[in-house]
Amino acid sequence: MIGAWSMNVGGRVYGPYTSERMRAFVSEGRLASHSLVTREGAGDWHEARDEPEFADLFEQNGAPTPVAAAAGAAPPLGDSGEAARAQFAIIVDLKSRSSGNLEKAIQALGPSYRIMPNVWIVSTDQTVSAVRNRLVQELGKLDTLFAIDATRGKAAWFNFGPEGDVRIRRVWQKAL
Repeated sequence: MIGAWSMNVGGRVYGPYTSERMRAFVSEGRLASHSLVTREGAGDWHEARDEPEFADLFEQNGAPTPVAAAAGAAPPLGDSGEAARAQFAIIVDLKSRSSGNLEKAIQALGPSYRIMPNVWIVSTDQTVSAVRNRLVQELGKLDTLFAIDATRGKAAWFNFGPEGDVRIRRVWQKAL
């Protein structure tokens, strides 16, 4: 695969992906400026923003590019000009440790309620990508997360593997 790239997420390597697919990951909020990437066959990892191939997709001079803004770099604004609140469902399968730090991170997002042992509802002004990226920091290598922004009809997930990513994306896009 010419121009193939791999990503390192929490110590797990995914790929190879084409440059076009990597660019799509940015618009989906799955590839951040600080994400570690490497060209297929190269051994050195760099932040995505430092790769000339992707630098145009991330912040320049402190302002997000249109693609970065669309990817959820800033929360959407409501009619009053303040960040608009959205309602989320967060589903986590914890296999590696307790949920203490995870629950604290969820509560820090805004008003929340644990409706089942592994399901929370939350009201927050964050984007679904920002919610996922924050909560992933509290998860172990075996844990999975699925976050649904019920207000905006968006979803983000973590640790379902490449095949799961493809299947979830297919189902989610067909539903929209």
